[in-house]
Amino acid sequence: MVRKDVAAIILGLLVIYHVNGRPHPEVDVVAAPYTAWSLVRSGWLDLRPYPELKRYVSTIIRELPDGSWVSMRPPGAALVAAPFVAPFVLLRERPLRDIDMLHLGKLVAAVCVASAAALFFIVSKRLMLTPAWPATVLFALGTTLYSVASQALWMHGPATFWLCCALFFLTRDDADSGMCSSATGLALGLAILTRPSTALFALGTGITFIIQRRWRGLTGLILGGAVPLAFLVGLNTLQFGHPLLGGYVTDNWKESPPLWVGLGGLLIAPSRGLLVYSPALLLAPLGVRVLLTSRDDRLNSMRVLLLAWLLASAATVLFYARWHDWRGGWTYGPRFLTETMPVLCLLFGLGYASLRAAWPRRIALGLISLSVAIHFVGVFGYSGYGAWQRRHELPDQGRNLFSLEDTQIEAHTRALLSKLAGTNPRRR
Repeated sequence: MVRKDVAAIILGLLVIYHVNGRPHPEVDVVAAPYTAWSLVRSGWLDLRPYPELKRYVSTIIRELPDGSWVSMRPPGAALVAAPFVAPFVLLRERPLRDIDMLHLGKLVAAVCVASAAALFFIVSKRLMLTPAWPATVLFALGTTLYSVASQALWMHGPATFWLCCALFFLTRDDADSGMCSSATGLALGLAILTRPSTALFALGTGITFIIQRRWRGLTGLILGGAVPLAFLVGLNTLQFGHPLLGGYVTDNWKESPPLWVGLGGLLIAPSRGLLVYSPALLLAPLGVRVLLTSRDDRLNSMRVLLLAWLLASAATVLFYARWHDWRGGWTYGPRFLTETMPVLCLLFGLGYASLRAAWPRRIALGLISLSVAIHFVGVFGYSGYGAWQRRHELPDQGRNLFSLEDTQIEAHTRALLSKLAGTNPRRR
């Protein structure tokens, strides 16, 4: 039965993610499919053979001293895309048209997110059984995994997939075996190779193994993660001259918004806050209480790990709250927090499972529905996206995103309703 459910989740989500018929053409998603093409064709990352990318040099593409062009982003997303690109490389020398490369990138992203949702479902079944479906629906359709990560080849989809792979291995009965712990380490290493801030989850996992004196598992964890981490450090040093910062070395690391702006914005701002875009996560604190007080043997064995991942999620929020652009550029919702969704949605599921009466469960299901609806309008109200972003791209460190007037959700909803009515969205 679980296998049928997993197949249904993957196939169903692939259809849902593609129903809108377009990829998200944001600048950050352009380079990864071309980098994958270059990897398959030449075995390296140089993008000079593709002159159509010249306009991106000095933004998302860096020109190195030897004249080569490379993406400033880590190579993990491109590595995931390589198997999807390979059949086309065998048939033709030049990449597909720009729009087709974006569509190919979206396919890769959608497969990653749908597969992550399937793994999340399996992990949920292991930990809490009955609420696996509500938690999975929230994860796959009520968060930025739907409105952002599945719509183009951002780093978020592949990174979240690898984190869910790690959780899959960590929740197995043989999690400390050499093969399983090495697979966990490899998955976490690949997550870091895709999105370096996920190192916080790898750190939390390692600390958990140390606290619990799981030395065999810790050894496998280190061995599994060593290769992707060594590759990333070496590549960063070779290309950008810094082993850790890599392509982000030129970012403004000295400028940060006030903590209340970044932290409040990521959590509660009407046009960016996590609890506004995914209100069902209001149940996550209830899940924390369940985690701390449960006497269930299976849950007890995972308590330290889940708390470590929760602390890693909190550290992720604080890290991006202090980022010079906590808003995440042009995007829908808090995309910087996408990688926190596996553990936060698991905590939602634990909270939901603790609700015994019918009426609080109905409220929880209503919050899931609202979360899904918010990200649905993010996907299908896209005609209001660009105009809204331009209106709110102000030099105020994102303070305007706290306004209750002309919110992003409102703008996308208005655009969707205008589309359904066959009229142009009202300009503001």
